[in-house]
Amino acid sequence: MGKNKRTVLLNGACGRMGQAIVNVCRNSPDFEIHYALEHPQHSKIGTSLYSGKDKKKYSLKNISIEKSIDKFKVDFVVDFSTPNSALKIAHQAHDLKIPFVTGTTGFTSTQLKKLQALSKKIPILQSYNMSVGVNIVLKILKENISYFRTTNMEISETHHKGKIDSPSGTAKLIKSTILEAANRKFKINIDSKREGDVVGEHTLASYGNKENIFITHEALDREIFASGALIMGRELLKKRKGFYSIFDLIQ
Repeated sequence: MGKNKRTVLLNGACGRMGQAIVNVCRNSPDFEIHYALEHPQHSKIGTSLYSGKDKKKYSLKNISIEKSIDKFKVDFVVDFSTPNSALKIAHQAHDLKIPFVTGTTGFTSTQLKKLQALSKKIPILQSYNMSVGVNIVLKILKENISYFRTTNMEISETHHKGKIDSPSGTAKLIKSTILEAANRKFKINIDSKREGDVVGEHTLASYGNKENIFITHEALDREIFASGALIMGRELLKKRKGFYSIFDLIQ
């Protein structure tokens, strides 16, 4: 391991986002996976995280994909799994005083409160979208809310067929950002589509004032989210505790 590499426990190692994290870390000078977890029934449990070819090419140590772990020592945890799995590993990170990053979607309000409670002792970053570009869109909306709040707005989002939650966490995040910035309630419809292997596309449509505005963010590769999660994990190392969004750490 390189002297300056940050070590990571990856929860949800075999999912689409988990594999994107693996791809980024495979030849990264900054990050290295030390533990990889998946749900107990997954067919990859007990197998190697990396292929024999990759281990030889990149001088990687053997990392076995496990269903659980009692104790671990890493710089931070990255989680892209399910809400229940995320909370379980977050509790472990809390007990071991290890920063926790989650991009898992589908949390209920009760589950989010449980996650927030854990942040009283460790730094936790929870974001439905780890892309810097999406957070720039949110910043544009906040800074121009005096205009947008006078228009009729709609959000449309498209993702791959395998995405379970609908609407997406990012669509909900865009909506909640607008409503919080506007400081009043009004209707914003969300149209969701699931097709092909679309990584993620979100469009905010603003109608009114004799002109229409469309703001679109299209993710072309899941590695933008993976890199964002890892970079935010490194940023969390500067914090002692607290509940953060990616927006809090890039300002």
